[in-house]
Amino acid sequence: MMEQIFYGYFENAQETEPAYEPPRDAPCPFCGKPVSSDDVRTHNLIHGDRTYAQRGYFYRTHRTCAEKFGSLSMDGFILDMIARNGD
Repeated sequence: MMEQIFYGYFENAQETEPAYEPPRDAPCPFCGKPVSSDDVRTHNLIHGDRTYAQRGYFYRTHRTCAEKFGSLSMDGFILDMIARNGD
C-alpha cells in the first residue's frame, strides 16, 4: 500500500509526535505543487464519524493557496479521503 501523502494524524491527544506524518514536500491539495517551508499552512481536522473521531488529522497546503481558495473548500475533500482510505 502506498503511504498517504496528503494528510497525517495523531492517534490521541497525548501524542507529541504524529503517528503518521506525510512528507514535508508533499503536493499541495489545491495546486499539486510541492509544499515548501517558506509557504506552508497546516490545517487541523477532527473527523465527526465515531470510527475516526479518536484521531486528530492534519494536512498541509501552501499558505498562499489557502488564502486564495479558503481551507473549508479542501477540508471536506480531505475528510472524504480519510473515510475512503479507512484511516
